[in-house]
Amino acid sequence: MGFGSLAIGGSETIVPVDTNFGIVVEKINANARVIANVDPGNEREYIAVLSQGVAHAKGTVYPGEKGNIYLFSHSADAPWNIVRFNAIFYLLGKLDPGDRIILFYQGRRYDYIVFDKAIVGAHDTDYLTRTYDESVLTLQTCDPPGTLVNRMIVRARLAGS
Repeated sequence: MGFGSLAIGGSETIVPVDTNFGIVVEKINANARVIANVDPGNEREYIAVLSQGVAHAKGTVYPGEKGNIYLFSHSADAPWNIVRFNAIFYLLGKLDPGDRIILFYQGRRYDYIVFDKAIVGAHDTDYLTRTYDESVLTLQTCDPPGTLVNRMIVRARLAGS
């Protein structure tokens, strides 16, 4: 198995798109580059970034660090819009407690285990601004997929912490 490769289902292997900063969620077949330091309050900035991958919210920590790592991406309302909107988190709602999310950062692998899932209002910034004494990954996308009504939030802890 090559550097950064993940063995799944026997002989299948997933190679991360980006080991400098990337995310792999095997359960929902997500494998994307993460673009660091994106201002979630600047629509022009984040819309441009979301066409390239997943956005890392400016002011949040990085993989392996104590605190809140906040990543966000598009969802889509129909399978034919997944590519059009680069909807990496289209199936985020299928994640359950115990599922694994893998982040790569500066060539290192960090495994996170889902512990919580919630639907919140579109303007609820509580999950973005939360602080933690451990490394917590927060993923966010629109819900229902393809709408701006609410936000799907999935949180995961660094494995072994």
